[in-house]
Amino acid sequence: MRVTAWRDAVEFCFLYRLGLPLNAAADQGLLEVAFDTGWSETGGADVLVGQRAMSDQTVRRWRAAEAPLKVLEYDDDLLSLRADNPAWATIDRSVYLREWVPAIREALAEADLVTVSVPHLAERLGEHTDASIVVLPNTIHHSLLDVAAPVRAPGQPLRVGWAGTATHQPDWEDNAPAVARALRAVDATMVVVGADYSSLIGYPVEVRPWESRLTGYYQCISDFHVALAPLRDDEFNRCKSPLKALEAAALGIPVVASAAGPYLDFVVDGETGFLCRNRADWERAIRTLARDEPLRRAMGERARDVARSLVTRDWAPRWAETYATALSRQPATA
Repeated sequence: MRVTAWRDAVEFCFLYRLGLPLNAAADQGLLEVAFDTGWSETGGADVLVGQRAMSDQTVRRWRAAEAPLKVLEYDDDLLSLRADNPAWATIDRSVYLREWVPAIREALAEADLVTVSVPHLAERLGEHTDASIVVLPNTIHHSLLDVAAPVRAPGQPLRVGWAGTATHQPDWEDNAPAVARALRAVDATMVVVGADYSSLIGYPVEVRPWESRLTGYYQCISDFHVALAPLRDDEFNRCKSPLKALEAAALGIPVVASAAGPYLDFVVDGETGFLCRNRADWERAIRTLARDEPLRRAMGERARDVARSLVTRDWAPRWAETYATALSRQPATA
């Protein structure tokens, strides 16, 4: 089975949703795969996958393309972009509503199959297509499970970390005051990777630049003693995957996350991390992990056990099987 994937320019999105699983499936001899950033070549593929089709140009190419099976892949609800998204720097809301949203709906209507990362996103996109929608969760490379979990030496300040792009202003607006109070109470070290929200946090912060390579990014977060995952409960965030918590879990790091969106289904409160419903929860969770090192380590170990069920090489056959099943159901062509 030959697969050509039309990918967008969001590097980590591509790696998690197409690069890692499809290459793993190819390594296992389950399919042949090629990637095209120009949204033009099909390479005689049996399966054509389009990632995050959302502009008029890409959707025109998507509609014109010919392949026995056309699959759309989304890992965000692009029909519900928030005003703090960096995309607003290049377009205004009227353009988004007039051009992007209709293009996304048109692409969905043209698909034979849609793959997504979480069930809520499947429900959302199901309102705009009659195609089958299959949930294929984000996974992690097995090598992360072999990285030594971060050890906190006696007397060492708790290192609390967060990593993310410039789309989390509301998330930090809601939770920064409580996080800052807890950090002060335990004299913790705060690290952010990527977008700098230190002005909102109001606490001394070590800012690490965003790494363009996935391995470099993992190195940046692998020394966190605790990972934070604040998230506002809105329509866009409900369709996100628990990727931040999964990455931390794979590295043996407990997470303190908002009781919202994808974290409700991934974090086992009090076992693999803490879910926070109010500011008092954030303060209590960080204080607890700072003062109970055996608990912090045990939570990290249990979180890593959860991550073992989401390893890319183990899920690669599911991707290939999903395509093969959908292809077999397509009507024969003359």
